[in-house]
Amino acid sequence: MQDEVIEFIQRRFSQDCHWRDGNCYYFALILKDRFPESRIVYDVIYGHFFVEYKGKCYDYSGELVYPGGAYAIYWDEMDKYDSLVKQRIIRDCIM
Repeated sequence: MQDEVIEFIQRRFSQDCHWRDGNCYYFALILKDRFPESRIVYDVIYGHFFVEYKGKCYDYSGELVYPGGAYAIYWDEMDKYDSLVKQRIIRDCIM
């Protein structure tokens, strides 16, 4: 992922936007829009959204050092993992 994109967003939108604490889903949507071949991922343990792009994971902080491992679920496959958890996340974190 181009570091320039993340750096631009960091300059335009402050940490006060809570990109890593409450709005991580919306940041992942921004990255998904800019890089359509990326995939949105949800880390079940940390309760955090990020994107995977060309084998690397990114959020507001840049490239993630923890990819989430077995607890990182592609958001578009979350229903297969646990549809009730997905509905709770949508209700409590996205809507």
